Amino acid sequence: ARSELPGGACWRSTTPSSTRGGIGQSVPRPDGPAKVRGEFSFGSDLVAPGMLFGKTLRSPHANAVIRSIDTLDAVGMPGVRSVLTAADLPGARFYSLHKPPDQPVLVGVGEEVRYRGEQVAIVAADHPEQARLAAEAIAVEYEELPAVTDPVEALRQGLAHRELIIRRGDVAATAAVVVDCYYELGQQDQAPLGPEAGLAIPTPTGGADLFVATQSLHVDLQQVKDALALPKLSVHLHLAGVGCAFGPRDDLTFHIHAWLPSLGTCLAVKIFSGRVGSFSRPVHRQPV
Repeated sequence: ARSELPGGACWRSTTPSSTRGGIGQSVPRPDGPAKVRGEFSFGSDLVAPGMLFGKTLRSPHANAVIRSIDTLDAVGMPGVRSVLTAADLPGARFYSLHKPPDQPVLVGVGEEVRYRGEQVAIVAADHPEQARLAAEAIAVEYEELPAVTDPVEALRQGLAHRELIIRRGDVAATAAVVVDCYYELGQQDQAPLGPEAGLAIPTPTGGADLFVATQSLHVDLQQVKDALALPKLSVHLHLAGVGCAFGPRDDLTFHIHAWLPSLGTCLAVKIFSGRVGSFSRPVHRQPV
């Protein structure tokens, strides 16, 4: 069956919705047959009539202050419909799962990028290649700063943003053998079948529908509506085909970056990550 989403986006289902099971009963996964046949639509597969393609410009530096952002060349390129910087944000400048929010929607002039890949500008164009070229045409002047890339050194210098202490059992207990070790673990990435993606479709009432690959719809909703400065009832999140989670999709990915140019152009905007972008994005699963 092929169903129409608001604005004409599509998803496919091959299992009747009446399929039910009970405790201890093996229940067929409704997405199983379509995935086996290669017909399942992940978030990056969604389409809508007349949609634009988004691209996020990210910092190439681990630590730097932005001295200027020149978008003039990008704005004048063929097919480009929207170029947004921090100066264009309508709502909250920061979001995150934690309080107070500490992740900038976009980093503006005079502000500091804190890692390679932090978000600086958003472009939307008629074709994904036009969006990519326009993002590359944005001239950003950075003043590079020293970067501390070792977590132990960051703790020593008092630069760590958060410290989490976990205690279990009796921390004062004694024993015949005491093991005191230093553990270091590598980063993990799940290599999802469906890379990070979002499709934003504006509604006639001034709101928007967003179809996004995530694992935390309700948590995402609060962060998104604050950034867009829209009433909660005007913002609707729909779960798109995820293709893997296990930790890295707790945080927002392209939620806000798809929505902002969509609201400004009154057109659907799709933004998605390729495989390289998915590996290099800042949010991954916790190492342990």
